[in-house]
Amino acid sequence: MKDLINFLLITLLAISSCTTHVENTVVQSGIELTPEAFSQKLKDQFETDLTEVCKENLHFHDTLKSIYANRNYEPLWWNALLGDSSSWAKLKETFIYGQLHGMNKHYYHLPIVDYYRKEIEHSKTADSAYQLMAKCEVLVSNGLLQLYEDIANGRTDPADVYGYTYMLPRNNLKEWAYSDFLLSDNHIEELSEIHEDDRTYKELLAVLKYYLAKNTQERSSAIDFSDHPKIELGDSTPIISLIIAKLKSKNLPDADIHQVPDTNVYTRALHKEIKKLQAKYNLTPDGIMGYKTYRLINATPSDKINQIRANLERQRWFDKPQKGPFVYVNMPKYDVDLHWKDSVKSFRVCIGKNLPDNYDAMVREYTDSGWLYKLPKNMETPQIASNITYMMVNPTWTIPYSIIKREMWWKLVKDPSYLSRSGYKVFRGKEEINGDTIQWSRINKNKIPYHIVQNPGPENALGTVKYMFNNPFSIYLHDTPSKSAFGRTQRAVSHGCVRLQKPILFGEFLMQNSNEYDADDFRIMMGYPPRDPSRLKEFDPNDSTALVQKLEETTKIRLDKPMPLYLDYRTVYYDEDWQLHFAYDIYDQNKLITQAMEWY
Repeated sequence: MKDLINFLLITLLAISSCTTHVENTVVQSGIELTPEAFSQKLKDQFETDLTEVCKENLHFHDTLKSIYANRNYEPLWWNALLGDSSSWAKLKETFIYGQLHGMNKHYYHLPIVDYYRKEIEHSKTADSAYQLMAKCEVLVSNGLLQLYEDIANGRTDPADVYGYTYMLPRNNLKEWAYSDFLLSDNHIEELSEIHEDDRTYKELLAVLKYYLAKNTQERSSAIDFSDHPKIELGDSTPIISLIIAKLKSKNLPDADIHQVPDTNVYTRALHKEIKKLQAKYNLTPDGIMGYKTYRLINATPSDKINQIRANLERQRWFDKPQKGPFVYVNMPKYDVDLHWKDSVKSFRVCIGKNLPDNYDAMVREYTDSGWLYKLPKNMETPQIASNITYMMVNPTWTIPYSIIKREMWWKLVKDPSYLSRSGYKVFRGKEEINGDTIQWSRINKNKIPYHIVQNPGPENALGTVKYMFNNPFSIYLHDTPSKSAFGRTQRAVSHGCVRLQKPILFGEFLMQNSNEYDADDFRIMMGYPPRDPSRLKEFDPNDSTALVQKLEETTKIRLDKPMPLYLDYRTVYYDEDWQLHFAYDIYDQNKLITQAMEWY
């Protein structure tokens, strides 16, 4: 019996902790309002139809109806809506807390609630007061559930933001407990624990908090660069002194900027600091100031805040695996990370070219003129989760028609023998044709009846090996004969595929998923000596009887176990030592996310 009494007491305490104490209230106009009468009005609203204000903004109608029905439509926000300043302040504090997760409080209709809350005091009848309270009650509860869902799993859907070019999994989804959250005594604590086990998310929260505080201290005016498309070493203009002052105020790129004398001339001392700034944000460090460098110079704390907000949303969508093996490419970083089970190796990559800055204007212009075919092809590498299943050693390259039309056509018209001299073959269907005899000037380049294939060899655009994974964009990872691009800081130079600086190391990594070959077998097949000292001692590249030899023909090598691959896009990221990095938003995608967060 004693245990039963204790259980009942604990149960009653638990119930009372989730229940707001409410009493009859007399508003300013002299009308007495009772919780019982309001509960009936709230029930009627759910049973019939909610007011117009609620219909526009209510996303959790059925969920809320169930929660309120289970508590006999007893109000949750009676005190907050009827003049209890501490209750209202606590409610506001919860929505303001959302800013620390990248959410804006206006997403949750608090201004609407505040407006109607004040109108309640001046209601002329109890019925009109209850109607206003019903609007507020439901909007507050709906807003809290929306905040809960936004912080847990993201405010937006990447499919809506990116369309078909986003193919990473929504693997960071959290389970919802709507009723438990809404009835909680401490919503902020509940929200803070959602991503408790996600270190990347927590680190991003810390840096967002820092820049939010900094934003209240800094008010920066942008420099007008409209009359200066670019500024080079030796140029003289009054704008130089403004640049120096702004960089000093921001301590960019580091403390050395304070040693640069104030001047209107682009001196070598400033040139050195500009190159450091460019390198810090993954721009080509040539010291030439153009629009990308201007964006860095004019950046404000609010720019950083939006950058972090976008990356918090990305983290709510997708969290990369914690255990290897897998391949991970962060495109704005221009690196690939090979995650072994116990270590990580990284090297440089090149990714797809970014669209021109005036692309949106070009779309409007060409749509109006009917010249859409003149639009630049979108070569930006998409975000993908897939599996590498095989590799092609000594690959051929079938040239996409878009490249033939845009980059090769006039060479063919001018010199039909260009193809045979450069190692290409021409096919019509499966039949090979002598490309030297084709009169390309008589062919409609928008309806080319041939396909052009580049032979294997050192000049092949795909290099000596390509790595294949399933995707609808016909892209892959591959070697390249054009190694110079890996020396650049900004490496968005390809047609969409990912070029590998160290394709042999990449293949060695993949061999852990092969039952037939190991890493040294792959090295030998690619014409390199084995790494194993005992095997190296017996290695003879000219031994024609060896079980594993250098491959001379185009050869497919399958993996027995597919290797997971992730092509991701993060402009704020942490390295293996949890050092923070900001990367230049080369594809200008942060604003896609932050704008979508406003519209949702």
